[in-house]
Amino acid sequence: MPRYRLLALDLDGTLLNAAREIPEANLRAIEAAVREGVVIALVTGRRFPSVRRYLTPLGPETFAVANSGAIVRQGLEGPILRRSLLPRECAERVLELADEAGMEPVIHDGPDAEGHLVLRTSARSVAAMGRYLHQTSPPPNWVESLRVDRSPVQIGFTGGVNEMRSFETALALGLSASGHRASLARTEYPDEDLALLDVLGVEATKGKALVFLATLLGIDLSGTMAVGDNWNDLEMLETAGLGVIMGNADPELRSRGFAETGTNDECGVANAIEKYLL
Repeated sequence: MPRYRLLALDLDGTLLNAAREIPEANLRAIEAAVREGVVIALVTGRRFPSVRRYLTPLGPETFAVANSGAIVRQGLEGPILRRSLLPRECAERVLELADEAGMEPVIHDGPDAEGHLVLRTSARSVAAMGRYLHQTSPPPNWVESLRVDRSPVQIGFTGGVNEMRSFETALALGLSASGHRASLARTEYPDEDLALLDVLGVEATKGKALVFLATLLGIDLSGTMAVGDNWNDLEMLETAGLGVIMGNADPELRSRGFAETGTNDECGVANAIEKYLL
């Protein structure tokens, strides 16, 4: 039995190559790990509908952690095991702070992993929004004004790297001053000057989702391994018994002492599985 019995894999920039496909070498390595009794979890900031195609070749026993930990589900059609929604009152405050900062929010709705997006029509003018909504399914719902009628899964924002870092600071201060708590997950693509900022329930993090799955499976955290490449993976990498950083990750992340593997275009996940797990 391998030392690490639960393997948590980020998707974009990690399991997926630049073409957003799972390389054959990664699939073969995952299959070898499963044959040895390892449980696989895809842990991503994506919504569940955009994770479905990647779950298909991995089998029904694979866990899917979507929206950076807000939704945990087993397989394509399995039950939702955990929901960590953003409280409605907190979501309303986030929308107020966004208006004050001139930011365009994207509301992620659907507690049953439906993956609905709601945006203002004015968000069409945001240059980075096209990248955010790339191949969105189901298609977004465009409205003239935003409101939250129930606790959403998350509220997202997109823009330049420095813009999102500044807005993250402002959001954290604004929420704290009004007595609200939330989890802020930032993903950066410096080469494109693109960043995503997700506001989620305080329990909705990749790290907490890893703890939940390990507890559910009766696996000690020392027996977990996580592979990621971006800032929203940091807590998960720190929580796992072994955190492995991709070669294409931000140099600052790579300097934090994690085990390291190749880039996503070099099948770094396969290399990590063969080196550290098998």
